[in-house]
Amino acid sequence: MPTAKKSTAKKATPVKKSAAKKVAPAKKATPAKKAAPAKKAAPAKKAAPAKKVVPVKKAAPAKKAATKPAALTPAQKAREAARKLREKDLAAKAAAKKREADAKAREKAAAQARAAKAAQILAAKKAREKAAADKLRAKEDAKKAREAETLRKQKEREAEIARKIREKEAIESAKRREIEAKQRANEKERLRRQKEMERRELEERKRREREEAIRIKAEEELARKRSSKPYTDDQAFLDEIKALLTSELEITNQQVTALDSQADELLVDREHVEFDGESNMDFGTDFDREQVKEHAERLRDKSEQITVALQLVAERSYGRCDNCYERIPKDRLRFQIPAFLCTSCRVFF
Repeated sequence: MPTAKKSTAKKATPVKKSAAKKVAPAKKATPAKKAAPAKKAAPAKKAAPAKKVVPVKKAAPAKKAATKPAALTPAQKAREAARKLREKDLAAKAAAKKREADAKAREKAAAQARAAKAAQILAAKKAREKAAADKLRAKEDAKKAREAETLRKQKEREAEIARKIREKEAIESAKRREIEAKQRANEKERLRRQKEMERRELEERKRREREEAIRIKAEEELARKRSSKPYTDDQAFLDEIKALLTSELEITNQQVTALDSQADELLVDREHVEFDGESNMDFGTDFDREQVKEHAERLRDKSEQITVALQLVAERSYGRCDNCYERIPKDRLRFQIPAFLCTSCRVFF
C-alpha cells in the first residue's frame, strides 16, 4: 500500500499541473478569494522531485502532451465537482441576495415614491389653501390700501389747499412788507441824497474858495516872478553873458552868410548839371542844397533868439525861465546860449 501511494503521488504531479492551468479561467469567473480548497492543496505543491528531473524538462513530446486534456482521477473529479458545486451554490446565493436586494430597493423606491406623491399632494393642498388665504388677505389688503390711499389723497388735497392758502397769505404779506420796506428805503435814500447834496454843495463852495485863494496867490506870485530880474544886482555876470551872446551872434551870422554862399554855389552847380544833361548829379545837388538851406534857417532862428536875449540882458531880465519864471543857474546860461528855460522845464518843452 505504501508503494501504491507513492506511485500515485508521483504520477499525480503532472496531472495537477495541467489541472491547475486549465482551472484558471474558472477562477476568473468566480471570486478567487473564496476558492479556499484549491489554494490549500499543500501536499501536491511540495512534490518537488518530479520538477527537478532533467529528462522530463527536455522531453519535447511531454510539452506537446500538456496542451491536451489529461485524464483525471476519481478524487480529482470529485474535488472538481465539489468545487463547481460550491461555486454554483455561491453564485446562486449571490444571485438570491442580489434579487432580494433589488426587491428591497424596488420596494423602498415604491415606498419613497408613494411618500413623495403623498407629500406632493399634501403640499399642493397646503399651497392651494395658502393661495386661497393669500388671495383673500390680498383682497383685504388691497381694500385697506385703497381706503388708506383715498384717505391719504383727501388729506393731501386738504393739506395742499391749506398750504396754498398759507402761501398766498405769505406772498401778500411779503409783498406788503416789501412795499413798506421800499417806501422806507426810498424815503431814507431821499433824505440821504438831500444831505449828500447839501454836503457836496458846502464842500464845493469851500473848494472854490480855496481854489480862488490859491489862484489869486498864484497870480500874485506869477506877477511877481514875471516882473523879477534875477541877476540885476550882478552886473559883472550880465556883462559876461552879453559878451558871450555877442560873440555867438557874430559866429552865427558868419555861418549863415557862409551857408547862403554855399547854397548859391550849389544852385549854380545845378544849372551847369542841367546844361550838361546829368540827371543823377541834379538830384544829389538839390538834396545838398536843401540841407544847407535848412541848416541856414536853423542858424537864423538861433540868431533871432540871441538878439532877443541881448534885449533881455539890456532890460536886466535875462536869466528868468519863460515857463516857471524861476532863476536859471549861471552854469546853464554860460553853457547854453541862449537859454530861456530852466533845466526842469526844458525836460517838458
